[in-house]
Amino acid sequence: MKKHLNDAQKKEYAYYLTLVSSVLNGTEPQLPYENCNLDHIRQISNDTRMDAIFDEAVLMLSKKYSVSDKLLSYVKNNLNHWIYIDTMMKYEIESLLKCFDEGKIYNLPMKGYFLKEDYPNSFERSISDYDILFDINDIDRIKNIFKQNGYKFLQNDDQQYHFVKAPFMYIEMHRSLLKKNDKNYSLLENQLEKAKVRDGYSYSKEMTLEDYYIYMLLHSAKHFSEGGIGIRMIADEYVFYKKYSDQLNQKYLSEQFEKLGITLFEKKLRDISLKWFSKGSEVKDFDDVEEYILLSMTLGRVDVAVMSEMERQRVNTKTGRKKSRFANFISSLFPNKSYMANKYPFVEKMPILLPYSWACMWCRRIFIDRNIDIKKGFNNRTSYTDDDVSYFNYIQTEVGFDVK
Repeated sequence: MKKHLNDAQKKEYAYYLTLVSSVLNGTEPQLPYENCNLDHIRQISNDTRMDAIFDEAVLMLSKKYSVSDKLLSYVKNNLNHWIYIDTMMKYEIESLLKCFDEGKIYNLPMKGYFLKEDYPNSFERSISDYDILFDINDIDRIKNIFKQNGYKFLQNDDQQYHFVKAPFMYIEMHRSLLKKNDKNYSLLENQLEKAKVRDGYSYSKEMTLEDYYIYMLLHSAKHFSEGGIGIRMIADEYVFYKKYSDQLNQKYLSEQFEKLGITLFEKKLRDISLKWFSKGSEVKDFDDVEEYILLSMTLGRVDVAVMSEMERQRVNTKTGRKKSRFANFISSLFPNKSYMANKYPFVEKMPILLPYSWACMWCRRIFIDRNIDIKKGFNNRTSYTDDDVSYFNYIQTEVGFDVK
């Protein structure tokens, strides 16, 4: 498990952050440092899915710095690509919300739908899907609306219904903000009823700024504690807080952060966002938490996520003892009944069919989804060390998370 950046990488990330800051604040980008490889910086933008921001920064930079014709051509084409996708996604999502209005179906768009509009330009904040909260009693009508609009229903679990439309629309309809087994479920329950209808709509709602910020942080905290969060989530924190800090009820937030156990986490993210992106800021060095974030790509690293999940699964919730790593490895290949019942409900009714559900799962992954790399999967589950686990736990405690 890689834990730190070398000096050359730190220099590249520090310069990349100044480019992002210049776009977020509408200021001129700094000139590259001596021997700076802009193609390396471009790769960072790809890894963190902030391509459009890099493209804009390079176009501004090209007015006073000699950018290669090849890179300049690339960023122009790539920026047009992101603008096109953003335009089409906006059209699609607003068409759906209009249909929900006509069908008198209450809904609450979440996360990326609103975050995109907080950026200077919405295309700067890429999203892979839209998340929308709904009332489960409306699911049949919702499925019909999606079908009429050319969407395909993929699957559902206890919390979400998934719909897709080629070439790039993916929508997750949520029956709740958090899973029912989440310790904070009750604090964000009934948000659809609590939220207010938005201006310009009859049935589409929005949360208060405070509740939206809390949900945003809980989403970040989930990823942080499982596999990491990338630069994009820190940028989200910056643009949101910069725009709305004066409007937030800080007393209410403080009380909720305390209940949720994210007081230190929120402060750490906010401090990092200001350090990285405040107008005129210049990053000189990174602490351990910052490096953890910089190494976390967009939504965390697979090797870290696998390690953290494997270690969680090792603990026997009744005795507190840990299984051997070998026994835990076998369990990861053949999960227990409660896990499989989530994906295959027939297991709950007929536990004797648990082995059949394993066969279904692996056949689907190998022959239909084709989303497994056996060599990588084996390596991620077996190659991490006790030192890796200790380091991961240390990072979690640095932001106030319990790692028992």
